[in-house]
Amino acid sequence: MPRPQPAKSPEEKRKSAIKAVARYSGMAFQLLGACLAGVFIGRWIDSKLHMERPTWAVFLTLFFMLGSLYSLYRQLLYDDRHRK
Repeated sequence: MPRPQPAKSPEEKRKSAIKAVARYSGMAFQLLGACLAGVFIGRWIDSKLHMERPTWAVFLTLFFMLGSLYSLYRQLLYDDRHRK
């Protein structure tokens, strides 16, 4: 049976909120960085292969975005399990 948690002071609540904002904004920048990496690497490959359409740019952007979303999902699961 879980024990009741003692009430947090206003200072502890503020610090906890700041940590949560920093964690989740960091996750957003991680997703943005992955998408940008896919775009730039894909465009570079497309230019080296002299492709008319941005095939690699689209593929790598989607691939990096899905990989980043999976990583974010795992981080959120880990956070949820260890918060309890």
